[in-house]
Amino acid sequence: MMRELTEKDFARGIRNPHYEKIMTKIEIAITREDLATFGELSKLNGFPVELIIRNCLADFAEEIRSDD
Repeated sequence: MMRELTEKDFARGIRNPHYEKIMTKIEIAITREDLATFGELSKLNGFPVELIIRNCLADFAEEIRSDD
């Protein structure tokens, strides 16, 4: 079993320098019901809501690209 990570473990870490080049921040409107659904998935899986939504969008975009 892995030990619990602490802030000390990340003290010398650096953010991915390419992050800003590959990610774009946007603002979207989402229904409360849909957000609640993603929130439930977040609690079940232990991932942030934003990551779950981003992965769903990426999967959908990949599906669209593969249909062409």
